[in-house]
Amino acid sequence: MIERILTIEKFGVFNDFNWNRDSTLQDFKEKNVIYGWNYSGKTTLSRIFCSLRDKAIHIDYPDAKFKLRLENNQEFDSANLETYDQRVFIFNKEYVDSKLTWDSRTELGEPIAFDVGENTTIRSEIEKLEEIIEYAKTRKISTQPPIDSYNEYENWRFREESKSIRLIISNNTIPLDKGHFKVTLNSITKDNLESLVIAENKEIEELKILSNSTNDYQPFNEFEIEFKLQDFKTTVNDLLLEEPAKDVVIEILEKNKDLYSWVKDGLKFEENSNTCSFCGNDVTNDRITSLNNYFSNASKDLRDRITAQRDLINQEITAINSIEIPKSKNDFTEKVRETIDSNIKSYNSIKSKYLTELNHLLSELNRKEDGNIFNKISIVETEYDLKEIEDWFLEVNEVIKSHNSLISNFETERDIAREKLKKHLIADYLKSENYFDKKEKCQNAQNWQKLYAHYITTKEGLKQEKLDSLKTITKGKDELNKFIQRFLNRNDIEIDVTGEDKFILLRKTRPARNLSEGEKTAIAFSYFLVELESLGLLEMRKTIVFIDDPISSLDTNHISQVYSLINSYFFRINIDVDNPDKVVNCFKQLFISTHNFEFFSFLRDSTQLNKKKKITNPTTGEKQEIPNFGFYQVQKIDADNSVLKGLDKTLKRYKSEYIYLFSLIYKYKQAIDNGGDVYDILIPNALRRFLEIYTLMKIPNEPDSVENRIVQLVDDVNNFKTLNHFSHFTTFEKATRHDELIMVLPTACNELINLLKLDQKHYESLKKSI
Repeated sequence: MIERILTIEKFGVFNDFNWNRDSTLQDFKEKNVIYGWNYSGKTTLSRIFCSLRDKAIHIDYPDAKFKLRLENNQEFDSANLETYDQRVFIFNKEYVDSKLTWDSRTELGEPIAFDVGENTTIRSEIEKLEEIIEYAKTRKISTQPPIDSYNEYENWRFREESKSIRLIISNNTIPLDKGHFKVTLNSITKDNLESLVIAENKEIEELKILSNSTNDYQPFNEFEIEFKLQDFKTTVNDLLLEEPAKDVVIEILEKNKDLYSWVKDGLKFEENSNTCSFCGNDVTNDRITSLNNYFSNASKDLRDRITAQRDLINQEITAINSIEIPKSKNDFTEKVRETIDSNIKSYNSIKSKYLTELNHLLSELNRKEDGNIFNKISIVETEYDLKEIEDWFLEVNEVIKSHNSLISNFETERDIAREKLKKHLIADYLKSENYFDKKEKCQNAQNWQKLYAHYITTKEGLKQEKLDSLKTITKGKDELNKFIQRFLNRNDIEIDVTGEDKFILLRKTRPARNLSEGEKTAIAFSYFLVELESLGLLEMRKTIVFIDDPISSLDTNHISQVYSLINSYFFRINIDVDNPDKVVNCFKQLFISTHNFEFFSFLRDSTQLNKKKKITNPTTGEKQEIPNFGFYQVQKIDADNSVLKGLDKTLKRYKSEYIYLFSLIYKYKQAIDNGGDVYDILIPNALRRFLEIYTLMKIPNEPDSVENRIVQLVDDVNNFKTLNHFSHFTTFEKATRHDELIMVLPTACNELINLLKLDQKHYESLKKSI
């Protein structure tokens, strides 16, 4: 069953229709009535159903598209018409034109069937058509492999690849399914594919690490260290090259650094004592004076500066040893973890080399003091490069900066990494699959299939026409006569067969010389019912039926007959053997459209159409009734566009077309009087039709001229010039042309109201009715 026509594009007056734009529009039901004036789009709507029946877009609208919503929320796209598997029967003007050709005033050129046995010529033609169709089907099937191969992506490949990508970029912690995959796919083309594939494995691994990171880290302070080795080296070198003057020298002290220090410290202790505390011997004043002179000379000054420099170097050693570097790579984000791990592992070696160089300077100072205090000596050069430790700390600081930046902008950085990695993985997958080549081959195959499908449909249509011609003509004639007589409510009219196997219409047993449009409609619709009946009741109940204006060109007397015929044909009793009184619907889904208000009123008030469906509540188990019918309206919204909408409340409420038309006109006038800038595409036709009904009701002896009736109703016709001009238009199409009439709609509307006010009681009654 069809629940909605979701969208219609470029299909006649339905240029851009979208069901969901109207939140009040109810789903189609099992029984549906569509009301709309001529040229509003009812027949165009029926052609959408023709496309379903023919499994091809209607020939008049080659660029048209539409989408349906079927049962169970399934969507159906017109691109797949050849797969639509529901039988659809449509009665409309095209049906009349295609099934019944009038080659003379008395004969129908296309008989329903021939009762002439097996016509060998026709069967031969059918066999040839079957061979052609079979060959075309084989060719169509041969184009299927590229389509099947490409459809694997939609059916399962994209889904499986999405799982793999989700695991890689987030360890399944974020949603990424086929839908997300296809969103990214839409941004990838054959031209930009290569630019999205990352060539460097290192970059890919870094993105993977960041994509799977969590923000559980603390920031680190950068190192601020000034290495003094170079300055120390310069100072030590200067001290080694220095040669102090030898004014007072005690040889034994000069040669023994330890003894030098011991005597120097002891001199301070024993300076005012006459006895040596170490050996107990006397210490003369001359000895004390000699030692004081020795320790105050140039060599003593050099030794003091060496000691001071030694202290500075030792301080540097202590400072270096006190530096705390990061203890573990696990304290850093995954992006920099490998680098910092390498730095941590190399630090002790680099630190040791620096300390070794400082200790070397200490050794050189000791060498100067031990027997070389008065000698100029050169520093022993090493191959140590200070840049090694400086670069180490620079590199670690860069790692720390990267780490700190990442954790401060973690969510953004991770999202960027995930998106880039996702695009890379999808692009790399598409590249490895030769996806775009397969897509192109699939599209080419689909184009061929459309060509074959159209060719097959055409040939099958020809074949079906040949098969139809093999039906029993007598049975066809009898069934046709039954429906025609019920349609026209006459027993003196029937169809007979000529010697050339053509039908003729008999009136009172005499061939009719002229067929009225009503009689042609009766024959065409009767043929439609016979054709539908030939399916058998079981198949009829599986068929979607669309009937467009079956009362065209019929007078009022026949409208009720058509309604009665439809009512008894589609809603039958004595079908259910267990419950003969049960009314059985002889269709799967029924659509009836009409422009005729009287016929619409019959349908609107029909007991069978308004009958609710009895169901059992699946939750409570209680019996309940639900609406099983829908009433809709096709309406033009401008000169080139129509919409399908829920039936206007006024149409549901009023029993008379006359009152409905007045309600449209009166509301339009109120809007104009209130200063609104209003134009309704319905007003020209409503104005013309209302004027026609009103004047005919007032002056029934002038049935053919609205203008003459207006003249008789008013004293001065010049006061109604615009209204009189409108009365000349006889079709909706003319009245909606963008000419000067559109500009004078308000004037014409006011003149009509003034005309009604001449009969004040009638005018007041009309206002009360709405």
